[in-house]
Amino acid sequence: MAAVHLIVGFMGFGKTTLAKHLEKQLPAVRLTHDEFMAKLYGRNLPEKEFREKYAIVDNLLWNLARQVISCGTDVILDYGFWSKEARQQALQNAELFSEKVIFHELICDMQIAKNRVLERSNTDIDALKIDEHCFDLFAKQYEPIQEDENLEVIRYRQDWFTKN
Repeated sequence: MAAVHLIVGFMGFGKTTLAKHLEKQLPAVRLTHDEFMAKLYGRNLPEKEFREKYAIVDNLLWNLARQVISCGTDVILDYGFWSKEARQQALQNAELFSEKVIFHELICDMQIAKNRVLERSNTDIDALKIDEHCFDLFAKQYEPIQEDENLEVIRYRQDWFTKN
């Protein structure tokens, strides 16, 4: 049975690195929201326009995920799912087309994550543009998965990829 893998973590936690690893290991089709946004709309949209475009890409990726699962192949949604509400909505969406939904949560020190994001923002022309103020503002919105969410979760520490 094909599974939906939902990658949970804040900016700089290593979500896309994990998603790329899982893509090869499982195998699966990886759908990374930030990559679609950057390629379709650029690296630095104003907030209002970003939210509008985010919704368009979100709808596109969920439709693609449904198609991939219908072909019998696992799919990875590399989003972040920062809040309990976002995770519950993702679970509901995924359960519409797959009986197997697995959350992969990355755990990382915020200062390490911030350093990664700022470095990537300055050097990777395909990455969304995130400055320190933006990182700090969004960091207040991130909620790690709690036990009462009752999700099937595989957890990874910030150094997981140095051991694999």
